[in-house]
Amino acid sequence: MWLAICGPHCTNSINLFVSRVCSRLITVVSILTTRLLLQMSGEPPDSGGTKRKMGDSLGERAWKMMRSMGYEPGQGLGANAQGVVEPVAVSKQKGRHGLGLAQKFETGSAAAGGTLVQSSDPNLVWTEGTHRETADSDRVWQWRRYEACDSFSDPPDVPDSLIPVILAPDDPHAVGSPVREIQKETQFCSAHLLHELIKYKNQLDNISKSVVSESHERSNPFEHIKKGIFMNRAAMKLANMDAILRGLFTDVVPKRSILYFADVCAGPGGFSEYLLWRRCNATAISSECVSPNPDELNVEKKSHESNVSELPCLNVKGFGMTLTGPCDFREGDFLAGPPEAFLAHYGPEKNGDVTEWSNLASFAALVDRGTNHAGVHILVADGGFDVSGAYNLQEVLSKRIYLGQCLCALIVLQPGGHFLTKLFDTFTEFSVGLIYLMSQVFEEIMIIKPITSRPANSERYLLCKNLLSPCSRMAGCPAAPVKVNAKSDGAVCGSAGSKFRQKAQKLPGHDRHLHNQLLAKGSESEKEFGLLNRDEAGVVGELIEHFLAVNEALGVRELSKLSAGNTPKDILRLCSSQAILRDERFLEFITTMNQEFAQAECVALSKLLTFAHNLQLTESRQSELRTECLEKWKIGSHDRKPVPWPITSANRSVIIHSVLGDRELLKSLNMLPKEYCPNLRVKSCSEASLSQLDYFIPSRLALVCAAPSMSALSELSQSMLIYSRGSQHGDIHCTIDGDHWTRLDQVFPLLKPRLPAGTLVWGQSTYEYAPKNGRRRYALMIFDVACIYGRDCYQLPYRKRIELAKRMIDVVNFPGMYTSYLRVAPLVRMQCLPAFMENLPVLPCKDAAGPVRMYVHPDGMAFQPHGVLLLKHLMDKLNPSAFRVPRSIHKNQMSRSWCN
Repeated sequence: MWLAICGPHCTNSINLFVSRVCSRLITVVSILTTRLLLQMSGEPPDSGGTKRKMGDSLGERAWKMMRSMGYEPGQGLGANAQGVVEPVAVSKQKGRHGLGLAQKFETGSAAAGGTLVQSSDPNLVWTEGTHRETADSDRVWQWRRYEACDSFSDPPDVPDSLIPVILAPDDPHAVGSPVREIQKETQFCSAHLLHELIKYKNQLDNISKSVVSESHERSNPFEHIKKGIFMNRAAMKLANMDAILRGLFTDVVPKRSILYFADVCAGPGGFSEYLLWRRCNATAISSECVSPNPDELNVEKKSHESNVSELPCLNVKGFGMTLTGPCDFREGDFLAGPPEAFLAHYGPEKNGDVTEWSNLASFAALVDRGTNHAGVHILVADGGFDVSGAYNLQEVLSKRIYLGQCLCALIVLQPGGHFLTKLFDTFTEFSVGLIYLMSQVFEEIMIIKPITSRPANSERYLLCKNLLSPCSRMAGCPAAPVKVNAKSDGAVCGSAGSKFRQKAQKLPGHDRHLHNQLLAKGSESEKEFGLLNRDEAGVVGELIEHFLAVNEALGVRELSKLSAGNTPKDILRLCSSQAILRDERFLEFITTMNQEFAQAECVALSKLLTFAHNLQLTESRQSELRTECLEKWKIGSHDRKPVPWPITSANRSVIIHSVLGDRELLKSLNMLPKEYCPNLRVKSCSEASLSQLDYFIPSRLALVCAAPSMSALSELSQSMLIYSRGSQHGDIHCTIDGDHWTRLDQVFPLLKPRLPAGTLVWGQSTYEYAPKNGRRRYALMIFDVACIYGRDCYQLPYRKRIELAKRMIDVVNFPGMYTSYLRVAPLVRMQCLPAFMENLPVLPCKDAAGPVRMYVHPDGMAFQPHGVLLLKHLMDKLNPSAFRVPRSIHKNQMSRSWCN
């Protein structure tokens, strides 16, 4: 502290200025002194602030000190007794707001912004103790149009045509004045229920978002489930519904087969992360996976690898499309499952908008090529957008995204596939008509309200089971609508009319996206892949064309609304109202569902508002229900973390040697035993040339190798050991001698394989070529695998290891991807090698003087056979076709024989 003597214009008093540091010290000293005095007095003030009479024998000295500072009983310290008398209040700091911020909403009714108004109907009011939730409190409404169908092997008779039912987008019965008040949509729900629901929702508009959010956390019995081990709550919702349906989404195909799925309008990717985790890292929801072929199960049980859980389970492949921007996919955050098994696609428009025809066509081509023309087994969608200020009209504002998701499902689902999408309210004729039409081409439909979806909102999920398609594969996307190509006076491209369109921007994470060259408008690939065959698709094709026409019309109308003074009519119906009203069973289903849902939502809103007005109320069973639900869904309660893979730069040599065996064998991966290295060079792979080799034994096998690529040091690549800790971050290392490890991108900058974390392979960097233009690119050719996604498979027979390597390649290779492809070297018996070479097509090669024999992969890429790697195997006495390579394949490799 310091003294300041005032000048002549001030009073003659001396002013005492105390610095901030000194003032804080004085505060601390005063607090400590007060505590000391109270301890010495032995009788502190009561909670109300009134001072009790102190005993002179114990507190006389303390009281003298207090009186010396001017203390008077019942008054504060200070010259004017301005000190605080009441105990210091508990801090009410919220979030990151600065200290001293005056909150707009404080406590009780003030926090809730007014008086709570409950419904006059007692069935719509929450009463404490009357609603006890359990882990089985999910609500499901189920309806089957085709009751006679017992199994998909005997599918029901679907309508030959839906033309008499559907309404064209320009039909006078399909259009009308836009819906501006949801209260009037009482055709499929009781007017009383709808009006009470709107009253409850309107009360939420007067409460701050922070209070509503905090009330959700206290009032929802299942709030503590949260996101668990996944990136967001959406993943846990899918886990919840998968358990309700006994593994419908993850056990639709056996674990030994690849499950193909599509994730649409679902950034950042919670649905995908769950599907990847359940298929690759977790036990199945159902007790057993149903196989379409019982004989396969018998063979599986008899085999020595009957325990599927012990084998590598890289058996799922996903395709995604969502809007770019803040809600984009975040594959780097897929900690629970392998992100290499998923590829995000954004279409030629580079925005991922599902309402754009060009994006749908491009996505169809990607799925068509990536699934070998079959289509996906599952399509999940979770589309939504901010409707702040218009919550009651969320259903109306979301109808085009509803339509786009259903359209995408019909395009890419294979026959028998399942479709799940999020809906909100279903009161309007548009939403009900959409469900009605989907029920015409699916065996069964369900409306699900899982317990992981907050009860006080209108969110629900539409499930369409078993697509009844006459096609033998996915239906595909129609050719470009007329409006898309129309650019006349004032006419705008229909695809440009999407209200969900965002500003085109540079795609995040270039290495994980497609070159948007698959389906450039008018390209040849558009004609070859993913195109709808109208004659073959039947009624499904009719519905696809109808939905596409309505989608384009909605886009044009949305653009028209931007014109000054122009208030065009809206599309209100997809099908005839009379058709729905005549279908009494469907009408009863949709009406019952709406009314039961609205009643439960009213009760939940009543509870939420009660908790908002009374901040002391809490749900006492949240932790108990969380534990119960996670156990039921077979999900661990541990913290979110990456799948463990023990190899690091510090211990990699020890662990790899423990997997592969003798350390001495690993020091010379390319230094072969002398007896296997004859100094011979054959001119061709003919039988006469090969017979000159002293090691030509019919039982030997040959891996046909491609031409080695050049490294960063302009040296030919050699076979090497490669391990990956995740390709998303480029954490892939390689070694040639077994001891010195280097990052793969430092040795081969253009080689970027999608190797899942926990993968250990032996392979070589090679060249491959596009047959049409001869474009050369890098590829990683695999000769053997020791681990796939962290699971040891080196003890398996070599044939089985190669099969698992091929499955991994089928999963991580995507058509047109920017990263390098993984390949497995063709395995040929030595006596069959001449015929194998003679049957190869002769194609032009960029690195050859003329046409040469090329091995063509199923995706069209080709490589020039440059050599063979010879293996010796031991025959199985019981099964000659199952051969086992000795402990280290690297020990038994033989010299290459260069071929013309």
